[in-house]
Amino acid sequence: MTVAKRPIIHILGLGSMGTVLAVDLIRFTNALVIPLFRSKEKLDKFQIEGHSKISIRKLYEEKKPLVECKVEEAQCPETFNSGIIENLVITTKTYQTKEALAPYLKYINSHTNLILIQNGLGVLEVLKDEVFVNKSERPQLFQGVISHGVYQESGFTYAHAGWAGMKVARLPWNDDEMIQTNSLVKRDYAENELVNLLMSQTFAKEFGMEHMSYQEMLLGQLFKFLVNCCMNPVTAIVDCVNGEMVDYCAPVFRSIIDECLTVLRVAYKPLFAYENQYKGNEDYVSLTVDSILNTEHMVKEVIRIGCDINERNSSSMRQDTLYLRDTEIDYINGYVVDLAKKYEMGAAAANVNKTISELVNLRLGLNRTRAQQGDWRQQ
Repeated sequence: MTVAKRPIIHILGLGSMGTVLAVDLIRFTNALVIPLFRSKEKLDKFQIEGHSKISIRKLYEEKKPLVECKVEEAQCPETFNSGIIENLVITTKTYQTKEALAPYLKYINSHTNLILIQNGLGVLEVLKDEVFVNKSERPQLFQGVISHGVYQESGFTYAHAGWAGMKVARLPWNDDEMIQTNSLVKRDYAENELVNLLMSQTFAKEFGMEHMSYQEMLLGQLFKFLVNCCMNPVTAIVDCVNGEMVDYCAPVFRSIIDECLTVLRVAYKPLFAYENQYKGNEDYVSLTVDSILNTEHMVKEVIRIGCDINERNSSSMRQDTLYLRDTEIDYINGYVVDLAKKYEMGAAAANVNKTISELVNLRLGLNRTRAQQGDWRQQ
């Protein structure tokens, strides 16, 4: 009798998204979940001060229960001894990805499943051009899009403010592989260990998992990207919890989304042309892109998801500015600015997103100055 091998999941970036995922993987699968810390100091703090425990407070449930899990094993570059990494979840900040991966590159090969679960866009370009330059050694790449609202309470305890699910798909290394067949999706579902684990019945139900083609996921990713382009910077700039601005945010959201869509239609042309090109083809999923990615629909959806469902959430970018950390603005609104330049759309094509990016940097700089020199309003 053959004993089934226990799946091993390494998680690089044990922040809000990494923790909410890790807790449910521990609770609802048989996987060995191993967080990877950036240094021995961070690992020791987790093991000694944090007692190797991670916790999620479910604010969306009536009694707001605190769910605590013990992590069996955790590692850092100095202690890593696991051999080739089979499944690697990356939930670091986008701008930290390259540096965070560096110590573990020799343990990643073409058989490794690597999934990116991050806000923003633009990391794939970094991985292609600067990290996995040798095409034959590139890992099996996947993308996850989490819509759950989560923020840090203290230490290794996070508040799960809104339940909204997660999408996952194989992420193509090349643009000409952007459109995937149903056959490929079914093969991954049947044969890939990471997909199989994430889609296991209990975990998939509890975490709200959906497995799909890249074009479906890209539609969801751009949807989430537009949510992030609005919720993250605006809450950071005006320093508010999501739901506080529900009655006043529509005009600025409309300006951001309208400009974003103008740029994205050029950068992701195959997706926006998909309906007409593949409609009626049985091996390609049916998608309605234009009815979802349009300005008025997205304004309503951003408010519904960001300000209503996650009304008690404090966005990750607001948290970064409050705790004086670098933000991911260059991979969110700043990415729209970069795309407009890349596709030579003209100097004014991304002025709204450029201004939003500058205001986030202004807010962060102001908070840092006040932390060092005091608040002039109180003097």
